[in-house]
Amino acid sequence: MNDIGIIVLGVVVLGLLGFGCRGFFANADIHLALRIAVAAIGVGVLVLVVRMVRARLNRNKKEGPGEVEK
Repeated sequence: MNDIGIIVLGVVVLGLLGFGCRGFFANADIHLALRIAVAAIGVGVLVLVVRMVRARLNRNKKEGPGEVEK
């Protein structure tokens, strides 16, 4: 269930970024290769962020609650 939430979050973030950058991607004056490169970089950063979040969630599950000092 946790993986589904991360996937949905990634899709929503990607959609919002696409919506915000639609002027850049729809502009015919900008070379197609540049638009593809920018999109690939954005997807790569999103993948890295999702992997980091998943790794942190898995690490927190394995560690469990720590000792509390008074």
